[in-house]
Amino acid sequence: MPVVVSGPDPALTLDLQAVIDISPADTCLVVESDGVRVFEHRSADPQVPASAQKLLTAGAVLRSIDGNERLRTELLTTAPVVDGIVQGDVVLVGGGDPVLVTSIYALARQLPTDQPRTLLDGMVDQLVDAGIREIRGQILADDRRYDGLRSVPSWPARHVSQQQSGPLGALVVDDGYLLDLSEGARLPRVRSNEPELAAARALQALLASRSIAVSGEPVGGAAPEGATVLASLDSPTVQELVDHVMLTSDNQVAELLMKELGVRTGSGGTTAAGATAVAQWAVDLGAASPGSVVVDGSGLDVGNQTTCGDLVAVLADSEPTGALAQGLPVAGRSGTLAGRFNSTAANGRLRAKTGSLNAVTSLAGFVNLPDGGTATFAYIANGKAVTAEVKQAQDFLAEILATWEPPCNEDQSTDLLVPVGPALLASGGALGAHGAASLAGTALALKAIEDRPAPLLDRCSAAAGISVPMGLG
Repeated sequence: MPVVVSGPDPALTLDLQAVIDISPADTCLVVESDGVRVFEHRSADPQVPASAQKLLTAGAVLRSIDGNERLRTELLTTAPVVDGIVQGDVVLVGGGDPVLVTSIYALARQLPTDQPRTLLDGMVDQLVDAGIREIRGQILADDRRYDGLRSVPSWPARHVSQQQSGPLGALVVDDGYLLDLSEGARLPRVRSNEPELAAARALQALLASRSIAVSGEPVGGAAPEGATVLASLDSPTVQELVDHVMLTSDNQVAELLMKELGVRTGSGGTTAAGATAVAQWAVDLGAASPGSVVVDGSGLDVGNQTTCGDLVAVLADSEPTGALAQGLPVAGRSGTLAGRFNSTAANGRLRAKTGSLNAVTSLAGFVNLPDGGTATFAYIANGKAVTAEVKQAQDFLAEILATWEPPCNEDQSTDLLVPVGPALLASGGALGAHGAASLAGTALALKAIEDRPAPLLDRCSAAAGISVPMGLG
């Protein structure tokens, strides 16, 4: 049993102050255990959170959208289908699926087989199975679910050139990039300026590979009322998409979920609408300290501002086993923490969201304590490049928390009486001879627990020599 935490621990405070001492001047740190704040340093000071911002995005998304929902991409037409021939145009309608890819892109990029994805090839399979042989018209690309802004306006240009995020939109295939597999190509993929048309062209190429001819070239368009669904694809669940964002810190998926949040809250598919929804959710949760600002969903924007206290509030709302927390990477094991904290006690016991920008580093999540309890923490450092010294501060923090044993309460000395004897006797009489015999064995087992109670007690009670009379006398 974990030891109950009643307040700050002087020894822990001394150790965590040492973490602050080797961190940049602009650093905040908050640690809670069992809902009790055991350490805080500048807990209410707004900081640039980098990708720890994704915790707020994910929390708001899961509060507004059912985690079992899926985002649907459809191919529609109002034209008649005669003998396997579509007698007119078809419309490819984007539903905001952020992981829609072609099989060749997944292969070329060596995407992990367990990474959430929706294969566009599956739409072609449906048409083949339906007997479609030809489309006597064009593929119209409809991405009107979201606005036409392909990035967040306040992002620096380097985020685009460094491919921190692909072009944003409701109809995006292959992350909005075109593969360049030619010999000597400087970049293996090139950003598309018209991702919705690139998606339609990708579909047309897949159709051609299956001998389904299309008469014209793709153009932009809108789905007409009363159209028939020729084929459709559903994304992984929203929960799976959020888990992917937490595990890999995928900026593109985070930003598209932000736009979807704008749609669901009634303000439209824009980053600004999504940011307003996240900010309101934080206010409702009590995780919006004065000076907090939400600009984007990924944390790429340095205009984002939050506090360590707010991040801990977001994590505490989810709890270690909640929907938000279940996708967090594990130290030394998975995601963005696969190569971190390997040589510390936190290996396998710390789960946290990372964050890193120029002069920003953050880490927020949970640590399993040696006693079996859980520490919830948030650390943000601003104003200094992510040097080995800054990484060392995080390593030190992880080691301290993973080895922390809360102090014992000196007044904890009362024996625990468990009055099970009368209950056993009453039950034995009601159950007859066989029941009484069975309960006699149970009584012997309980007597053994009375003789050796340590497994039932927390560390402090066991050390104090507390007994556990079972009331069998």
